[in-house]
Amino acid sequence: MLLDLVEKAPGGLRNADISRQLGIPRSSCSWILARLEQQGYLKRDADSSRYRIGLKMIALAHGALRDLGFRASAEPVLYRVASETGLAAGIGVLESGHVLLVDRVEPPDGMTERPREQRDIGRELPAHTTALGKVLLAWLPRRELMRLLDEITLPRVTAKTIVSPQKLAQELRRIRQRGYAIADEEQERGIRALSAPIFDMSGTVRAALSLNGSPRAPIWSDMRRLTRAVLAAAQDISVSARFPWSGFRWQENKTPRSF
Repeated sequence: MLLDLVEKAPGGLRNADISRQLGIPRSSCSWILARLEQQGYLKRDADSSRYRIGLKMIALAHGALRDLGFRASAEPVLYRVASETGLAAGIGVLESGHVLLVDRVEPPDGMTERPREQRDIGRELPAHTTALGKVLLAWLPRRELMRLLDEITLPRVTAKTIVSPQKLAQELRRIRQRGYAIADEEQERGIRALSAPIFDMSGTVRAALSLNGSPRAPIWSDMRRLTRAVLAAAQDISVSARFPWSGFRWQENKTPRSF
């Protein structure tokens, strides 16, 4: 909870801010922060005394991707699809009802690429608000999905966030049928995302790949091309990791959702 609080605060937080928001004594908060800083989970700015997320969180995220067995093969695909579409590309995994972003690359749009420590790697987001999360939820075994929906809350993050369990279940069924998920400003205003599942040799979804960016990006006007790109990228990661492809095969005669 403390790390999540710091991660969501632009510019970081001071000890007093954290202790007040978490409702714990300053002395206890200071002790916890010092330990987290010592271990690399947090970084303290010497001038402002604000704590920010440290590089250890990024290392943990990359460790999760390495453990999945396809880190080396995933990044070239991410760079390729980001270049093809002009959107940021990322990979996420499901962790206790949240999505953990384990890798991300920016599109080569002529602007200075954000440093790796600023790519939101290691960030956890509510699964129901993201395209990555909705894909990962959609391919859970039904019993596991129903248990998870009973246990987690569905907080409203933007005006477009799905907060009804019934509506979310309907959306997840549609995602399985069409093979991909869209989140249109459901986690953050001004951000639209498209995601596809990454399968292992048993047909289990191990992770998901997403493309995201401004709804004003030209590529969103060609949903057929964009859908092909994200599905092909997810398949390429599976194949290059030597997972025989057993995932969803999108039919060309299917009409992708348009905006």
